[in-house]
Amino acid sequence: MGDKELQNLLLRAENLMKQNWLHAVQLLNQAVEENPDDPRALIALGNFYQTRQLFDKAIKCYQSALRLAPEDDHLKLIIGNSYFAEGDYDLAIVYYDQIKKPHADVRYNKALALAYMYRHEESIDIMCELLDMIDNNPFIYFLLIEQLLRVGDHVSAYHYIQRAEAKIGNHRHLLLLKALTYARMKNWLYAYNAFVSYTKLGKINLSEHLRVYAECAVQIGLPERGIPILEQGLELNPYDVGLYEELVRLLVQRGYAKRAREVLAIAKRYFRLTPVLKLLEARLNSQGD
Repeated sequence: MGDKELQNLLLRAENLMKQNWLHAVQLLNQAVEENPDDPRALIALGNFYQTRQLFDKAIKCYQSALRLAPEDDHLKLIIGNSYFAEGDYDLAIVYYDQIKKPHADVRYNKALALAYMYRHEESIDIMCELLDMIDNNPFIYFLLIEQLLRVGDHVSAYHYIQRAEAKIGNHRHLLLLKALTYARMKNWLYAYNAFVSYTKLGKINLSEHLRVYAECAVQIGLPERGIPILEQGLELNPYDVGLYEELVRLLVQRGYAKRAREVLAIAKRYFRLTPVLKLLEARLNSQGD
């Protein structure tokens, strides 16, 4: 098959994808068979599988194409991203590292893969290098600050929050990171105010963040505010043991025995009571009604 014929077949297959994808795949397989030394049909077939999130099949096509074009850095990136999408971060990094001159997106993806693998220090190093090149991308700041919090470097996290504010201005996710950083530094009032500002722009979507928010409220003398925050967390994640412990403890302290028993009853639906919850239950039973 000549070059022009192959190009026409690929265009025809692309146009058929939405109308008759089975026939389109047949055409692409035909093109692969008739052009064993040309990677284009394999890439087109891989792209089709990738759009359908059939990453295993896509990767096989891309790898076959890469054997025909071993210097193609874009193929290495696509394979790396496909492994990333499958959650195979080790292999994703293997392909990212084969790219000779990785641009910022490649390095960011590698840093993110490292973060998912709990290799936080390596991720931090890459993000710091990226900031020397690009200092106005919010996502670089976000990932860097999150990793700094993971390793307990709250001072550096706060430094980069200030730097991000100067470069990118106000951003909702930056408010959340600020709240979490202040809380780690036990600056409860500033943390609470940052959470309040964040929630004015939308809901908190992770129960662990709501637990921190509630702790801030309690620490600044607003335990009554902490109760509904913890209840909101349980609506998001009824399996979060820590939320039950904090909520029941707070309800007992505030004298809401009936509500505390109700929460304990809910907890029993999801798991066996922890030693902490058993102690709180015993305390409630000793108090009676």
